Amino acid sequence: MLQGVPVSLGVDWHATGSDTLFDELRVASQLNRDQFGGVIATADWVTMITLHPAQALALDTFIGTLAVGKKADLTVLNAQHDDPHESLLRTHLPDVAMVWVGGDLLYADGGILEQLKPGQCEAVQVQGSQKPLCVVDTKDPVPKSGQTLDDIRTVLQTHYSDLAPLVPSP
Repeated sequence: MLQGVPVSLGVDWHATGSDTLFDELRVASQLNRDQFGGVIATADWVTMITLHPAQALALDTFIGTLAVGKKADLTVLNAQHDDPHESLLRTHLPDVAMVWVGGDLLYADGGILEQLKPGQCEAVQVQGSQKPLCVVDTKDPVPKSGQTLDDIRTVLQTHYSDLAPLVPSP
């Protein structure tokens, strides 16, 4: 929060050239340090990518914090530093170890997903490494929840031919 205003950070434009939230965090942190004298405390970055965006979108009763009754979206990162806030600023896309959406594990390192969801996940390239990703929703099927990653890519490329690649470059 700066001067009483909750500030959010996300990847929704390319003025910084960032492809991922982790890249955007590093750009913002460097700008904060180099041009603003460190006015944003290291501990504030987490809130700027979780609670503040949820509040800005009026979704904070569903997401933005870990609490009973909320959606249970979780991301587990491999540690890059002893201080968790500093670790976040040093994180890169390959450091994402697991992702849960609505309490459902959709992305994980190693063979965890194949053990939990045999044959349900697809491989995606993440900066040179194959990682399993589950996009088909088998828990709560709704229209289009059966689309595979290839189905989604085809639809996006058909309708948005100038769209940037779905996988950031290294």
